Amino acid sequence: MHDTDRTRETAGFLAWLKDEIVRQQADGLVIAGDIYDVANPPNEAKKQYCAFLASLIGTCCRNVIVVGGNHDSGSLLDTEKELFKALDIHVVGSLSGLRPEDMLFELKGKDRAVIGIAAAVPYARELELRDYLTGEAEDGTVSDAAYGSLYKRLWEAADRMRAGRKIPVIATGHLYAASLEGRPSGCEGTGDDGTRSIDVLGNLGLVSPSVFPPSFDYVALGHIHYSTMVAKNPKVRYSGSPFVMGFDEAGIPRCILCVDCEKGKTEVNKIEVPASVSYRRLGGSISQIREELEALAGQGGGDERPCYLELYYGRKIGEPGIDVLEDAVARLPPHIHVVSWKRRDAQAAISREGALDDKELKGLSDEDIFTSLILSSKLCPPPEEEEARKEFLGSYLPLFMQVAGEVRSEGDGK
Repeated sequence: MHDTDRTRETAGFLAWLKDEIVRQQADGLVIAGDIYDVANPPNEAKKQYCAFLASLIGTCCRNVIVVGGNHDSGSLLDTEKELFKALDIHVVGSLSGLRPEDMLFELKGKDRAVIGIAAAVPYARELELRDYLTGEAEDGTVSDAAYGSLYKRLWEAADRMRAGRKIPVIATGHLYAASLEGRPSGCEGTGDDGTRSIDVLGNLGLVSPSVFPPSFDYVALGHIHYSTMVAKNPKVRYSGSPFVMGFDEAGIPRCILCVDCEKGKTEVNKIEVPASVSYRRLGGSISQIREELEALAGQGGGDERPCYLELYYGRKIGEPGIDVLEDAVARLPPHIHVVSWKRRDAQAAISREGALDDKELKGLSDEDIFTSLILSSKLCPPPEEEEARKEFLGSYLPLFMQVAGEVRSEGDGK
């Protein structure tokens, strides 16, 4: 989030989560991927992760399921899996080389009796998914055919492990499912992390809801940032991220899901995560944003949580530049910080010499820059060939984003 330090925000959430687990008397915790935001996270983030899991020892939470997401390094998560396994913390960072049986874990209750089975499926790359293909995919992709085979084999193996016991079987996944309820109001513009463009336009595609056998009592999914059901099925859901991951989604409430699978019936309750930090996007023309900044500067008392702003504006012909906002920004209270200056037409403007201010350039994401450069390439199909341009972008953008992430991690010494 534009170089903001989120250490205290994360610590506050983890403390709240532990308290909520105890309050709900939850038998287990499922984390459906994207433990970290980058493949090579800073040491402080790794300390918080391990300290939080250790803090659950001795509580009612006797089972923890952790799977890797597309932002994680699966091999990094897997380095600790054997140690965690002794504590009933089951980690599956990567799908590579695993059999279905390797992803199945018995969940224990108070007296160590088995109360359920978890099929822990992490984010799967196309090469890993191909191991589960039984034939050629008709559309040239592997998503539906391979995922369908994977989850079918997992269910069959879990049913054998269940051995007639009347206990629930849950599964996880980290993927982009089709037939979602839709993004909530409050999401506008383009995302800040590149997830949507890469996954919709790239080879990952959308995964059909039909890949999940209906016999699963619950399927906990990760990858989508907001809470939603898949194909209106209350047993197949995304919890969403507990944190704001981009200013385009700053208005969406964050939640965790409390799932009860006892007695053959699945009930799900949303529990909203309290926000210790406020994120806001001020949108409109330069003049409109200046008025909102002046209103914020004139407010006294009230909510004084740390507040981070993105100025998301359009540049009209004849309208003053963003320098007119400087005075209003300088008069903001000390707990309010402008961390992003973003133009609505940034991708179009980036290729025009001198079109962007230094603050605007700093506010551009890697996705904005690479998308503009790829689409302006002489090799890219012309604008009238929209589908061909999408395919061209989807072929190259994931590669650029992966390299950018690796370079950024190495440059930060993390």
